[in-house]
Amino acid sequence: MLQKLKEVFKSLHVDGIARRYFILNGFDGILTILGISVGAYIAKVSQPSLIISSSIGTAVGLMVSGVTGAYVTEKAERLGQLKKLKQTMVSDMEGSVQEKNVKTKSTLIAIINGISPMLCALISMVPYFLAHLGLIEMVNTAYYASMTVSGILLILFGSFLGKISKESVFKYAGMMVGAGIITASLSILLGVGTV
Repeated sequence: MLQKLKEVFKSLHVDGIARRYFILNGFDGILTILGISVGAYIAKVSQPSLIISSSIGTAVGLMVSGVTGAYVTEKAERLGQLKKLKQTMVSDMEGSVQEKNVKTKSTLIAIINGISPMLCALISMVPYFLAHLGLIEMVNTAYYASMTVSGILLILFGSFLGKISKESVFKYAGMMVGAGIITASLSILLGVGTV
């Protein structure tokens, strides 16, 4: 199924932009949960349900924002290109492949844009679900496990970007982890006054 999806994206020439959107918005999902985790840790939140509900609410917001923002932006961009093409062709191109592709491409990109932050957020939240089920301890395990999962995801994303750019995977992984460290540091700094 994944291979078939990849072929569809490639045939529509949106594989590159879909990949960028997935990384960009997945990155948002990871850093958001990391920020929530650090803030909740500083505030000494001991109930996983509180972190789960606030994280899911935030992830849903990111998903809806990602889907609608990408759809509207991509559709506007592609409609503009189609109108330029219509002027060049001196034709209304009603029902043409190009016209149908505007909606199809915009929809596919919007779905990727919305799914990626939600998916990455949920992966980062797995330790809190485990703590909620009583399988791991919240204070000494779930927080650290969630932050570790976020770090691993950042390393994977960075490595993937390094591979795409044909540059050092360590450099890109380091940049992503650096963003995670900045997020955690700012969360600590801004959260210290509220404890």
